[in-house]
Amino acid sequence: MRLASVYILFSTAWILSSDYLLTALMSNSELTARLQTIKGLTFVLLSSVLIFYVSYRDRLAQRALLDALTHNTRLLQQAQRNAALGNWEYDGRFHWSQEALQLLGRDAGSASSSIEQLLNWLHPAERASVQRAIHTLLEQRTPLAISARLHQPHRQYATWLMLRGEIDDSGQILGTVQDVSNQKRDEAALRESEQRFRQLFEQTPRIAVQGYDRERRVIYWNQASTQLYGYSLQEAMGKRLEELIVPPALRNQVASAINTWLLGGPAIPAAELQLQRKNGSRVWVYSSHSMLRNNRDQPELYCVDIDLSEQKQIYGELHASEARYRELVEQLNDVIILTDANAHLTFLNPAWERLSGYASYESIGRSLTQFFDAHDGIRLSEQLAAIARGEYATLRNEYRLLTRQGQLRWVELHLTRNLPGQHLRGSLRDIHERYQNQELQQARNAVLDELLGRRPLTSILEGISRRLQDLHPHMLVSIMLLDAHQRLHVAAAPNLPMAYRQAIDGIEAALEVGSCGHAARSGELVIVEDLGSHPYWRNFQNDAQAAGLRACWSLPFKDDNGQVLGTFGIYYNKPARPSAADIALVTEFTRLAGLAVQQAASERFTSIGAIRDDRQSFT
Repeated sequence: MRLASVYILFSTAWILSSDYLLTALMSNSELTARLQTIKGLTFVLLSSVLIFYVSYRDRLAQRALLDALTHNTRLLQQAQRNAALGNWEYDGRFHWSQEALQLLGRDAGSASSSIEQLLNWLHPAERASVQRAIHTLLEQRTPLAISARLHQPHRQYATWLMLRGEIDDSGQILGTVQDVSNQKRDEAALRESEQRFRQLFEQTPRIAVQGYDRERRVIYWNQASTQLYGYSLQEAMGKRLEELIVPPALRNQVASAINTWLLGGPAIPAAELQLQRKNGSRVWVYSSHSMLRNNRDQPELYCVDIDLSEQKQIYGELHASEARYRELVEQLNDVIILTDANAHLTFLNPAWERLSGYASYESIGRSLTQFFDAHDGIRLSEQLAAIARGEYATLRNEYRLLTRQGQLRWVELHLTRNLPGQHLRGSLRDIHERYQNQELQQARNAVLDELLGRRPLTSILEGISRRLQDLHPHMLVSIMLLDAHQRLHVAAAPNLPMAYRQAIDGIEAALEVGSCGHAARSGELVIVEDLGSHPYWRNFQNDAQAAGLRACWSLPFKDDNGQVLGTFGIYYNKPARPSAADIALVTEFTRLAGLAVQQAASERFTSIGAIRDDRQSFT
């Protein structure tokens, strides 16, 4: 029709327009006849070209349409294969596509089948329901949608097919068949999983699970909830959450939080809560919450509560025990030490600060050996390395602790290796006073022995100086004696340079003449923390600096009548001042020096027996 219409239009336009032009332009009849012939030939040629062009375009359009249809058909077949889908038609018999036959497990000879044949292909248990559904489709035009198993007696797993069909506007019955075996197995696995979880929730006595609708009414209540809260299933069903287990003071807050969650607000986080039993008593639980939707797309709140009563009781007892232990540890006079495998401190009780002067927080993380005298620190490092090598597991020894004030204190360290992490734990006991008392008693005995042996006074004073320095290696001790002309002479100074001893020998016992001169004149303790800036030392600063001396304090010792016999000079190689314990210790040694000087000067002690009596009274 399109080609004929184009031809008629072209012919009519050509004849009318060409005749008009010939009549208007030509008056010669002979020439007009020739032109009519040419016009006819031209018409035939142009009309042929036009017909060819229109036919060619139609052919191209048809080919493109056919290619598109073929492509879509392949896509449809691929989609059907991927989706395990086939199609069928019904006109009194079923006409199955190739894909449908493959799903049904039939060959091409079964491409056309009756309803009875189809039913015979299905499992006997499914035939009646499928037959009713097909009759309903044919008689009532109700769309067909039913799943059924194939009859496969020798297969372990059944093949499930979904039959769908409907009648279109033209009365043609079309449908599809799809393999839904995986979906059916997934549904069965899900039901089994749900059943297992339901049994788990029902049979687990310590996990209480409750379900609530959007009005917070109970829709699920397992046996553990009954055991935890005291409400039976019949008592709980239909009751609101806040009426059952929420303490009165929190009911409005809980209801508001749930309503906010239902409206799209923040979820209620899992947390430890104190809820209420039926008898009004409180119970601690760890409660987590989940908002789900049922098959009617209605929100449901599920709460999973774990009873924490026993844990809370144990935690309370443990907390009380830890508090008692911490109180005990904090009140101990001994230092409690914990270190890592590299002997870096990880815990110290308050006794550490009282002993060392260092705060615990600034000591944690530092090596234990850093807090001891250099020599003792090296010795301790070697012993700790031996522990790390497994040579022995316990260490107990005495060391000199270097306090924050620069003083040395004797301590007893006890460490034990803690397997498997190789951590060390132990204690540090202050034995400085006991150690000093022992050394002081030994010094007393030695002095009295030397007095009994009538040893020279300089030898006795030299021994006193050395014993005092052994107790305090940072001290440089000098003992000076006062003569009748009120001048001081060096009697013992085992570690002071000879040049310095010569410089101070014979100084005047006068006020503001060094530490010893001032102490001998005033009869009182003199402390100079920095020799470089103190006015008492203006005449001796160069000598002291050359000897490497930076601080000095002096303590006079006297006879029984209170007359000054001499002085103890205690020097340091850096600015410092003595502690009360240092002064007390040196005071004890001044008594020994005073006894020795008086013994040497007294003529009354002429026999050994008299000296022994004095030793007894002194002791």
